[in-house]
Amino acid sequence: MEPEGLNPDERRLEAVDPRTVLVDCGPMRMYIQVLDRGRPLIDLAMEGGRVALTVLEDLARFLPVLKRKALEIEDNADFPVVVRKMIDASRKMEAVDLTPLAAVAGASSDVVADYLIGKGGTKVIVDNGGDVAIRLLGEETARVGIKTEVDAERPSYLLIIRPGMGIGGVATSGLGGRSFTKGIASAVTVLAEDAALADAAATVIGNAANAEDPAITRYLPETVYPDSDIAGEWVTGAVGSLPPAKVEEALEKGLAQAYRICRKGHIKGAFIAVKGRAVWTDSLAQHLRKL
Repeated sequence: MEPEGLNPDERRLEAVDPRTVLVDCGPMRMYIQVLDRGRPLIDLAMEGGRVALTVLEDLARFLPVLKRKALEIEDNADFPVVVRKMIDASRKMEAVDLTPLAAVAGASSDVVADYLIGKGGTKVIVDNGGDVAIRLLGEETARVGIKTEVDAERPSYLLIIRPGMGIGGVATSGLGGRSFTKGIASAVTVLAEDAALADAAATVIGNAANAEDPAITRYLPETVYPDSDIAGEWVTGAVGSLPPAKVEEALEKGLAQAYRICRKGHIKGAFIAVKGRAVWTDSLAQHLRKL
């Protein structure tokens, strides 16, 4: 997601049902829920929506900075919270080609969720295009569906998140998603203590889940989006029929990257799917349920 100029007339902030507020503006399509022991707090969710719009304005102002490689950006006290979260999460991935925009959707969800959880709710869910910030208090739980394809209508696995698990963010990346990917994974879902880390990690793991084969087509992102932050770097366009060995190669590379980031303590686990085959870190094994 790359913020562009914002037109107030194009902003949509409204309750779409008795418990959900939608923020739809430019690159952001965010759903917000705030509950107090099961009771929807729709007015508070609307307040969160207004916070989301200010986050989007901050992103637009700092876009030139956010297009730079994360490891090359110097700290600046003037950066707003969302920008600092994006830079920090992206740096922790230790990938030289990563820009902070790899964490933009997750970080935006985090800022809104962190604001809301201190305002009276016991459960906050902020879903920004599939990059979800989750805040739970007391005995609250959250059900998270995990897909084997980014654009699948229904999830293939279910995960129940409880406060003691230390999971505050879930993000999904892969071929067919909103952002470019250099890999061939149909879906990579990452769980972390916040959504910014999950978002950045899903990008890195998705890029790593890769192989070379004539059935894989690639292109330069600037041919589709001229202002891309990764101009000149080849991304995946489509993946045709692959030999099983190539599928396994991509899964193994993605899983190795996931374990590397897990060992650093930056994520809680990852799920990777390529061409109908799925693997996941050991940390998820006891929590995943096949649907």
